[in-house]
Amino acid sequence: MDDLDWQYTQTDDSGTEKWCDIARQIESGFLTLLEYFDSDSDGLQTYLDQVALIDWFPIPYLPQSAEEYLDAEEREFAELIDKFPLKPEVLTDKNRVFRQIMVVYCSELLKAKAALKAGLTEKAWWHWSCACYHHGMSQGYYLRTKPADDKRRNGKQGGLAKAAKKRLEVRKACITHLINNRPMGGWTSPQAAVDIVAPIVKDSLKKISEELDVDALLYEWLNDDPVVQQAGGFRMRCTKE
Repeated sequence: MDDLDWQYTQTDDSGTEKWCDIARQIESGFLTLLEYFDSDSDGLQTYLDQVALIDWFPIPYLPQSAEEYLDAEEREFAELIDKFPLKPEVLTDKNRVFRQIMVVYCSELLKAKAALKAGLTEKAWWHWSCACYHHGMSQGYYLRTKPADDKRRNGKQGGLAKAAKKRLEVRKACITHLINNRPMGGWTSPQAAVDIVAPIVKDSLKKISEELDVDALLYEWLNDDPVVQQAGGFRMRCTKE
């Protein structure tokens, strides 16, 4: 990042290993942040400029339910929390704890950078250690929360997959019985097919049919599903062949 290339402009004792070490550490901290911003250095810089305007953060962090009672500084902090980019597939962070910690991490990195530019190496190390502490907190929270997050997401996806599988079973049965039970001369109408076939399907798939509206599904498929329409002897939009 062009805006963060400050770390190699040393202000005093430029040859010391300690100065170079903290410069590299701080640089790595900003590179970590850059990953959250999808390598958008301009976006990160804009965000950091906003963080730099706040010198105070509430500890412990803000409960989301308390936002209507926030003062001006707390409200600015809350806005920064909401602006910190976090993809839902990474972590939902509904209570915003992870992002609150990351805002403070950003602030400590900026303070470490400013201290180093001013030649205050020890102070830079202090703020870097604070940044590391908060980053460690964020990762600890992530590791505690992510498995439960994934379990909820996978459970939801698994439920959707099971529902889709049940629909496929019902559809397959409908196709079979539309063909096997088609009267001489064919079905007179889609509703006539539903009246005869749906009860047969419900009787053969009792457990599944209790969870699905077989009548409505079959009527829908006879209007919109070419394979089911063909099995019933109907053209598109239930026009009899």
